[in-house]
Amino acid sequence: MDEQAIFERVRAILEERLAVPQDGITWDSLLKEDLEVDSLDLVNLSMVVEDEYGIDILDGEAEDIRTVGDVVRLIKNSLLSRDGEAK
Repeated sequence: MDEQAIFERVRAILEERLAVPQDGITWDSLLKEDLEVDSLDLVNLSMVVEDEYGIDILDGEAEDIRTVGDVVRLIKNSLLSRDGEAK
């Protein structure tokens, strides 16, 4: 799965969960500062992403997420790790 497809899905999730217009969500949008994501929102986002992509996000990984791009990279890397282990 390419980063652009993941980015589009993450934007849709953020729009649905936080009522942020998609055009206001960019790759570099800061979750807390720009999109006003609080810790509960981040937990909910992590749970939705885990369910949707069949991955596990560790607490330490979630703490390093600052931007929408960080979310996309985390998903992509988790998918690559998961698929690499399955082979």
